[in-house]
Amino acid sequence: MFGFGIGKLIVLAAIVAAVWYGYKFVNRLDQKRKREAAESKSQNTETIDKMVKCSSCGTYAVDTGAAQCGDCGRPY
Repeated sequence: MFGFGIGKLIVLAAIVAAVWYGYKFVNRLDQKRKREAAESKSQNTETIDKMVKCSSCGTYAVDTGAAQCGDCGRPY
């Protein structure tokens, strides 16, 4: 009545297997991407620079690598 033959069952099994292994493959790639993102996030270290207050104008600036203040010689 429905025409279930051995050929159609084999094709159906192949489709189910392809979907199953495709899902597993995509899931593995997603886990790898998440693991790499977590590792790169943990390795991302930022430096914290020391801030100093200018005695004449009262502004804060990075202690090293800034331009010099004209009044006091400190960075601003």
